[in-house]
Amino acid sequence: MENQKPTLIDALRGGLISGVIAAVINGVWNLAAQPLLNIQVPLIGLVQTTMASILPMLFGGILFFLLAKFTGKGKMTFVVISAVFTIVSLYGTVQPVLPDGTPAPDGFTLLTMPMHLIAGAVAIWGIPKFSK
Repeated sequence: MENQKPTLIDALRGGLISGVIAAVINGVWNLAAQPLLNIQVPLIGLVQTTMASILPMLFGGILFFLLAKFTGKGKMTFVVISAVFTIVSLYGTVQPVLPDGTPAPDGFTLLTMPMHLIAGAVAIWGIPKFSK
């Protein structure tokens, strides 16, 4: 069963389950970190955190499906691509200016970097696991 290739529905389910897991963990982090670490980043609320956790996981599920279908080592390729993407995504968390040109709020990196790492780790672990 380990070599069985997931269907698109299986992979989307894996992405959705992984996205919900990441959303819950990131939501808890967001709710705890802002008051405990005295970080005020109002543009990152629960809705934004939830959407930013679930939507990329659904795309990750589609990517996993395509890699599993068209390559001989879909899971390994997915893990490598996801790890690289996670590392590259950290670049945005350390920028002094947000994409809209406004300065990054104090504590932005401390709040968002763990969220990126959590989402990446859950994608790497969860999407292949829950796509069966």
